[in-house]
Amino acid sequence: MMRKRENPMKWLFAGLGIALMVTAIAGGIAAVWRRTSEENTDHIDGGVVSQEQADVPKVIESTEIVEFHAEISLFSAVDAEELGYRVYKLDAVLQDGEVIVRYDWYDRQGESDRAEYKAETDFMVRLREIAAAYNFAQYNGYYHSVSGLPDMYGEILDIEYASGERIYVHDNQSGFLAYEAEKDLILLFGAATKLDNQ
Repeated sequence: MMRKRENPMKWLFAGLGIALMVTAIAGGIAAVWRRTSEENTDHIDGGVVSQEQADVPKVIESTEIVEFHAEISLFSAVDAEELGYRVYKLDAVLQDGEVIVRYDWYDRQGESDRAEYKAETDFMVRLREIAAAYNFAQYNGYYHSVSGLPDMYGEILDIEYASGERIYVHDNQSGFLAYEAEKDLILLFGAATKLDNQ
């Protein structure tokens, strides 16, 4: 009995089919990986930088602050021994003739403190004096954000006035306030009273 010869072309086509299938699968995996990488770009260090300067007033006419919010990071400050290398969050809101004051700070060693108390309305007067003395309005409208930073390294200011005027500044990478301005704010809120060296 004669044996039938196998057709070598059959194996060639089978091999080509397998190779095409492997290439298609690999291409699909690569496309998914590329798309996922692009979608997650803003989560990596320095992945996305957003920066803008809004066309807003650099002079504030009102003399009455009704809300004040600030976040000040001293993590990367050159010399902040006096205030500690901390992130401070400072809030003051005028409500029914009194001021609700809150502060919150934390450092890299896991230490933290927070407090809330009521103050007289002259607290807002002192805030306005600090804002005017250091010309906070000059920074109004500046926004700079670097995604993926492991922590806050800059500053945020959000001040609302009785007139409806507002100062809003955001930079999560670098501080824009003078150190003396930071110090005046932190001491006014009483947030630095529990420093180890005091």
